[in-house]
Amino acid sequence: MTSAEPSTPFAARPGTGWRWILAYGVLVVVIGFLALLNPLATGLATGLFLAAVLIVYGVAALISAVSSLAQRGRWVELVLGLLALAAGILIAFAPYLGALSLVWATGFWLFVSGVVQIGCAIRVKADRGWRLLLGIVDLLLGLILLFAGPLPGLAILALMVGISFLFRGAFLITLALGIRRILREGT
Repeated sequence: MTSAEPSTPFAARPGTGWRWILAYGVLVVVIGFLALLNPLATGLATGLFLAAVLIVYGVAALISAVSSLAQRGRWVELVLGLLALAAGILIAFAPYLGALSLVWATGFWLFVSGVVQIGCAIRVKADRGWRLLLGIVDLLLGLILLFAGPLPGLAILALMVGISFLFRGAFLITLALGIRRILREGT
């Protein structure tokens, strides 16, 4: 590398890459706001995404089951593929139920995680306060998700998705502006 070449990894296409990242970040922020503003649409989109993933997985598992590569796991792949395909098709016709199943699965996971954290805090002295606090928070959040009705459950799902997208978009925008700054300093 000569002293005339910029020392940044973005020197190959100066001035273009950061714009795409910025546009992507802005799009992600807009999606985050839309998720927060319309929980029903977020639930629908989440359910349809889950349906698509299950259908693709089901088809791939069925292909694997009939291939010569799946001699030992043929029946397992066949059963899992049929189950995933059936679940995906059912969720495609009732996407809100698919979204609610994610809400309830998350609630169950948080509840079990809270119980485990509280049990660990009782038995182990190290980090007892933090573990107890985390366990109580997880336990309460899990119970809220498990016993929330369908609309509050979808609203909670939309809140989680919206907040995640807002933070992800903010990160991408910050990254793009940082790259732009580096490129300008290098020229």
